[in-house]
Parts: sequence; C-alpha cells; structure tokens
Amino acid sequence: MPANSPRPGRRPGRSAETTRRDLLKAARKLLARRDFTDLSVRQIAEAAGVNAAMVHYHFGTKHGLYAALVEEAVGPFLAQMEQAPRDDAHAVERFFADYVQLVAANPWLPNLIVREVFYGRGPFRDAFLERFASRVAALMPQLFARAQRAGVVKAGLDPRLGFLSLLSLAVFPFVARPVAERALGIPMGEGFAQQWIAHSRRLFAAGGEP
Repeated sequence: MPANSPRPGRRPGRSAETTRRDLLKAARKLLARRDFTDLSVRQIAEAAGVNAAMVHYHFGTKHGLYAALVEEAVGPFLAQMEQAPRDDAHAVERFFADYVQLVAANPWLPNLIVREVFYGRGPFRDAFLERFASRVAALMPQLFARAQRAGVVKAGLDPRLGFLSLLSLAVFPFVARPVAERALGIPMGEGFAQQWIAHSRRLFAAGGEP
C-alpha cells in the first residue's frame, strides 16, 4: 500500500486525528440521547462516517473509547484542581461548582460512571479508579483540611465524609433526572446547574460552616 494511502475504513482526505475527534463527537451525541448499554461500535462508527475498524484502531475497544471520553471531559478539570494554590481556602467550593457544571455539560457522564464503574466489573472500572477516582480521593481530603485550617469549613467535619456528601450532591440530580423532571416537576435544562450550585452551597453551608 502506498505510504500516502488512507488507512482502511477512513475517508480519503480525513486525517487520523480528525477521525479520532469525529468518533468521540459521535459517541457523545449518541450517549446523550440513548442507553449506552445498547450502543455498538458499528453504530458509533456509522455516526462518525467511518468503518468500525477505526474504533478499534484508535481506541482498542468500545470501553477504550469511553475512557477517552472521560479523559477528555474530566482530565483538564482534575489537572486544574491539582494545581490550585495551597493557600486557596475556597478550593472545595470551586471544586463542587465546577464539577456540577462539568456534569451538566456532559449528561452522558454520570450514567456511564454508574453503569460501568459502580455496577461494572471489568477493565474500564479498573482504569477509571486508577486514572481518575484515585486522583480525586487523594486531592479532596487535602482541600477540606485546607479549608478547615482557614476556618471556612467546620473543624470537626470528617474530610472524607464531607467530600462524599459534596460528590453526592454534584452527581445524583443528573443521574435521577428522569425521575426529578417527571415526578418532582423540576426542569433540569439550561440554567439548572447554576440554580443547583446556589441551592447546594446554602444547604452545605448550614451544616459545614463553623
């Protein structure tokens, strides 16, 4: 095969990086509007306009593609939090606000984590725990302890339980969206994230602040 020939399954004129981006974009769109457990590699490839072989070429497996989606969404957020100044007493509050907005902007993310990490048993869960959850677990107690030393958070609050509470507040509404919207009549479209951040800040402050 000539050196400049396109790889099998890739459209002529489309670079490898463009194909990879198109696959991620197609997966995000499909995951946002359907149950990803029924989503196949072939369907993702068709939505991206390429052969299914391109998924395997770029990501190895469907779960490799999912891991790339999580990395793209969560990686920059974690890096930013890890680089927060050591004297920033409000990093916990910013973590919560930024994470709520991250989840709101990526509605596929919480359901993917619930199904593939909480209830899944496989390489994707192991990769998620190693590449993302372990970094958060190491980071958040430090942020809580920093806020406690600054007098922003109550000194007697367990940092681990405090973090678990914040994470629950940040994620659960988006996991429970079908129930919240239909049973409780809570619209969760544009503007909900900011409304939820303000509500949770008041709720957490009542029990967490000194």
